[in-house]
Amino acid sequence: MLREIREDDVEDLYEILKDPDIAKYEYFYPITSIEEVISFIKRYKKEKVEKEEITWGVVLKETNKLIGTCCIGSFDEGSRRGEVGYDIVKSQWGKGYGTEAVKKVVDFGFNVIGLNRIEAFITPENYGSIKVLKKLNFIEEGIVRERDLIKGKLEDGVIMAMLKRDFKE
Repeated sequence: MLREIREDDVEDLYEILKDPDIAKYEYFYPITSIEEVISFIKRYKKEKVEKEEITWGVVLKETNKLIGTCCIGSFDEGSRRGEVGYDIVKSQWGKGYGTEAVKKVVDFGFNVIGLNRIEAFITPENYGSIKVLKKLNFIEEGIVRERDLIKGKLEDGVIMAMLKRDFKE
């Protein structure tokens, strides 16, 4: 289930963002303080207001506990394109929550925002993330060399994408 990330999610979000295995493929280092989590939450709200990115919390239906984040952003209005991203707490890996969250965000991108193309750029060694996208029928289109600066190093990105006409609801 997706919902807005709230201030009372601080502890759960801290558990996600402090994990070196989650931060490994992200631009950020594992966080070390609650203050950093509060900055993330403020940034999520600011980006939504400024229409740069929308970040939802991924929560367990039964408990409403935050177990991850899923976002869509990097919008290009002219080509009706956006980019999806996600993180799931390690204890919930392999249970389908990432796939379910990305599918809902992709549906939102195509059917609410009106996008035609949704992309994801994945660090080549992030096999779990590539698997999530392949399950949803994203097409692996190639490698974009030295696309992202991750912790001071330029990293390649596997570009994966889906067009609206290929989305199975």
